[in-house]
Amino acid sequence: MPEPCGKPYDVNLLGDRVRPLELRHARATGSTNTWAKLESQAGTVRAPALFVADSQEAGRGRGTNTWWSAPGNIAATFVMPQNAHLAFGLVPLLAGLALRRALVTLTACEEIALKWPNDLVVGRRKTAGLLCERLQQVDLIGVGVNVNAGSQEAPAELRERIVALRELTGNAWDLNEVLCEISHQMLQVLSVESQSATHKLLREYSRHHWPTGKNVELVDTDRAPRVGGRCAGIDSQGRLVLNTGLECHPLLTGSIVSVTSV
Repeated sequence: MPEPCGKPYDVNLLGDRVRPLELRHARATGSTNTWAKLESQAGTVRAPALFVADSQEAGRGRGTNTWWSAPGNIAATFVMPQNAHLAFGLVPLLAGLALRRALVTLTACEEIALKWPNDLVVGRRKTAGLLCERLQQVDLIGVGVNVNAGSQEAPAELRERIVALRELTGNAWDLNEVLCEISHQMLQVLSVESQSATHKLLREYSRHHWPTGKNVELVDTDRAPRVGGRCAGIDSQGRLVLNTGLECHPLLTGSIVSVTSV
């Protein structure tokens, strides 16, 4: 299998190809979401924009989670104008759908699936994740994708839990190509112009939702007790529907912490 590719981005090429996104690039940053948030709050960047770093030293996940970043992988944040047709709870789902479209287009790996509310997985292994935040006028969509560095390069505690595109295809990937395709799909999906089109995208999300039909356990916060049941899919509001045997519960927030086949 090829060695991980840690080549830097071709900033001039990337800037041209991701327009109308305004490109901001750094060799290293703590977190692209934090960087984008500070620039947005200071009024020094205008949406739509894309923040990308060759190296991310303090990547953030949901809640208290962190995100492992490595050379050859993507750490980026999209700054998107808020869309009146998208409640904030739908943003991570449709951004995830856009990301799946991009990765499947590139790799032809239909096994890449969605895991509510913010992960992309192949089986039980995570290949990408999102961190979405809403500011006053914009939505931040942080994207981490395991592209060229995967289970062999990861810390020991992650090796059984992640997979990179390189491991799925046997090919090293040009990060410029991957990020360009992701940018194209993000702009297309998140510019949805009607509620009916939004519902159509949610139905597409549901078709590729890996936990549907399986027994799952969820937590709403790190300290909350687990809630278990059979995943009945995603409803029209983007909520996870959990069948406990007595009734169905639509859940707007939470994290799936375990999945088992029925």
